[in-house]
Amino acid sequence: MPISSDEKRSLREQKGVLFEGAVAPPPEQPYRILSVDGGGLRGLIPLVILDRLDEAKPGWRDDINMFAGTSTGGLVALGLAKGMSPRQLMDVYVNKGKTIFERSLWHEVANLGDLVGPKYDSTNREAVFLEVLGNNQLKDYLRENNTKGHVCITSFDLKDQGDVSPEIRNWKAKIFHNIPVAMGENDASEYAHRVAMRTSAAPTYFCSYDGFVDGGVFANNPAMCALAQALDYRLANINDIASIKMLSLGTGYTQTHFDDDANWGLAEWSVHLVDLLTDGVLEVADFQVRQLLGSQKYVRLTVPLGKGISLDDPSMIGTLLKKGGRVNIDNAIELIRNW
Repeated sequence: MPISSDEKRSLREQKGVLFEGAVAPPPEQPYRILSVDGGGLRGLIPLVILDRLDEAKPGWRDDINMFAGTSTGGLVALGLAKGMSPRQLMDVYVNKGKTIFERSLWHEVANLGDLVGPKYDSTNREAVFLEVLGNNQLKDYLRENNTKGHVCITSFDLKDQGDVSPEIRNWKAKIFHNIPVAMGENDASEYAHRVAMRTSAAPTYFCSYDGFVDGGVFANNPAMCALAQALDYRLANINDIASIKMLSLGTGYTQTHFDDDANWGLAEWSVHLVDLLTDGVLEVADFQVRQLLGSQKYVRLTVPLGKGISLDDPSMIGTLLKKGGRVNIDNAIELIRNW
């Protein structure tokens, strides 16, 4: 329903100047976010957690407004937004994981091991993503008068082309989303499987895709990106932070530490760079969102991985399933019961 000039004026006073046509929903209408980290095959951990939550409270995912994800979490988010169940997505990981992370002898020879090219070819990954997500565009996920089916997927733009002047071009973070806007543009016309390819193009593992690489280089935990996107003042419906609830699911973290100063150079640091980029930012986003939402409206679940489980090792699938089954989900159950 259109709002009056007086109501618009009141909203501007409360929230700053809004774009014409932007409407703030009543604060009693909650906006629920599910956020899933990156981590390759470790995406099985949040999927097991989600399956357990489905058993504890059937139908709770129907109330989710936004599905957010980075890398493997992006695939999970897009699959769930499409209507797939956690168990269906688990089957993809279990049955197709080895296909995605498959190395041919020719690929190894052509890339001199891993010295001059990515560890894996992207052909199998793209075939699997297209099979799972089909030819759906992000706008196809919207439902219930465009209030649900929102997706928020992180990636990193290496090209920065568009209409940007060559003098100021620079690589930058990119958030793909389909949330209706009052002014500006969203990414509703993007194809879901291509977005999934962009968010999961992890450097050294896969080549860039359409000029994008894995969102994990800046937000392996996309929770803060999801919160910021939900509060974007350019949206057609403005969300109040008081209305937001979030469940954030990690894919496990490596228990790494060094007792002495790391007096290293490039060769020594290089073997730790992936863990630094992925694990290093996880707690930052967790701290930021927790401070803004509070423990009553925000729950994060993840699990230690001991000395580490590689994100591309299919032989660890059974272990990952077991770790997801051991996570204490009591706080998450309490959150979704009051969704």
